[in-house]
Amino acid sequence: MRFSYKKAPAGEYFPVIDFVVAFGTKVERTSALIDSGATISVFKDELAEELGIKIEKGEETYLGGVGGRIKGYIHELEIEVAGKRFTVPVVFSHEYLVSFNLLGRDRFFGNFRIIFEERENFLEIEGV
Repeated sequence: MRFSYKKAPAGEYFPVIDFVVAFGTKVERTSALIDSGATISVFKDELAEELGIKIEKGEETYLGGVGGRIKGYIHELEIEVAGKRFTVPVVFSHEYLVSFNLLGRDRFFGNFRIIFEERENFLEIEGV
């Protein structure tokens, strides 16, 4: 499945895809940046609220990266991407202030062959 990169307000293009996420009986459409540099997926707290997730009930963790260190909580979410449904660990954090949700490698990348085509601004995802 091919996804065109999305244009950010500053004019840059990023590999952001739309997908479905579910928790219990709640289902939401959302989007996230495919981030090969992220070990785990990190989503904004607004999505947790929409899904009825009490963030602090998850497993506490600390994430470090270019932007510093943040405290978050791990939850298991079911996602559907390119016709495949599977469960991924997701960190929700009140301290995560970046504009994109991130889909990291843990239990996501292993489900697909992922090709980043930077020159043409698209991402190809094939189920394996």
